[in-house]
Amino acid sequence: EFSRIDHSSSRPAMSTSAILILTTFCLAEGSKRGFARTGTGIQELQALSPSVSWTYNWGLSPGPSYRSSAMDFMPMVHDGQINNSPNSGPYNALLGFNEPDINSQAHLNPWEAANMWPLVEQVAQNMGVQTLVSPAMCGDIGKGTSWMGSFLNACQNCRIDAIAIHSYWCTLDGLRSLVDSYRHFGKKIWLTEFACADQNFDVSMNGQIRFMKEVVPWLEQEDIIEKYAWFSYFTNEWRYGITNPNPDAGLVHQNGDLSALGRVYVNLGTARRLADDVNASAGDPIFA
Repeated sequence: EFSRIDHSSSRPAMSTSAILILTTFCLAEGSKRGFARTGTGIQELQALSPSVSWTYNWGLSPGPSYRSSAMDFMPMVHDGQINNSPNSGPYNALLGFNEPDINSQAHLNPWEAANMWPLVEQVAQNMGVQTLVSPAMCGDIGKGTSWMGSFLNACQNCRIDAIAIHSYWCTLDGLRSLVDSYRHFGKKIWLTEFACADQNFDVSMNGQIRFMKEVVPWLEQEDIIEKYAWFSYFTNEWRYGITNPNPDAGLVHQNGDLSALGRVYVNLGTARRLADDVNASAGDPIFA
């Protein structure tokens, strides 16, 4: 912690550059940073584990690779097909329905989701989770905040420890605007999917690197953000196309080799914003 730096004159002064290097290295190993991907192998997990602390695969079961890794796995109740039988655990968190506010995902209205939530709470209890995270909202601010407000009003006695959102904005200003729109709900925020996926921006790997360097230090330092997970898919792997070509946002290859983007994600410090000058406007919201 910064407060523990010894400024006593009895010790030789540390140079500014040395302090910055040390601080950047230490803060790169925070517990917020995660990634989202299905079918991740043990070599991929090991390659990311130096500074990526958690992951999920949109399902309840971690699979053998996760069980042999030190990385935290967070299970998810993806949709209304809820299996409330006991499962392996304990886990640190359980994630709620995936994008119930759009038709191609969980597709539930707020009142349906509220009626089902006691079953989700039972799954959380069976798994011994510490944090039960709300359904995850897509990146449309109006649609997402309206859905979440109705859900919380219908589920006032429910256990909801944090709110999950997704973002495919391509600027820090756009992401900030999204996060700010959820502050009034008064809960910590989990950004469980994010990458740059806007046709008006460079969605190549170089574009992803530029975006990542701009936003990750802010996510680390912003108190309301409790966890965040990069959407780790290469350009030919996107199941639901958003741009043409699709974003090249993969962090690691199956053989465990980090992509250029993955190397940035693993090594990116948080003591300051490490971006180039990015002057692009936020543009329109992108739906997750």
